[in-house]
Amino acid sequence: MSNWKKTGERKARGKKTGAVVTNTRTGQVRVLLNPHGKYQKYTAELKNNKRYTNDGKVKADKNGKPQRLSKSQQAYRAGYRSAIIDQTAAYKNGGKR
Repeated sequence: MSNWKKTGERKARGKKTGAVVTNTRTGQVRVLLNPHGKYQKYTAELKNNKRYTNDGKVKADKNGKPQRLSKSQQAYRAGYRSAIIDQTAAYKNGGKR
C-alpha cells in the first residue's frame, strides 16, 4: 500500500500541469508534472539557462548560485519540446502531416 496521496493540483496559466502529492507517513510534499507541465518547465529552463524544480524554484549549487544547463541538458530539453510540438500537431491534424 502506498503512503503517497494526491493533495492538490499544479496549475499554470489556467491549465492543469501536474499534481501535488504528500506522503501520509512523513508529510513530505512532491510535485509531479504531466507532459504539458514538463514542456513549460523545459521552455523556461532553455529561455533562462537555469535549472528549476518542479514547483518553479531555481535550483542552486552548494554556494547558492543558480545551476546552469549543460550542453547535453539543453539538447535533451530542446528535443523533448520538439517531440511534444510534433505530437500536438499530429493530434490536431488527425494524424495527418
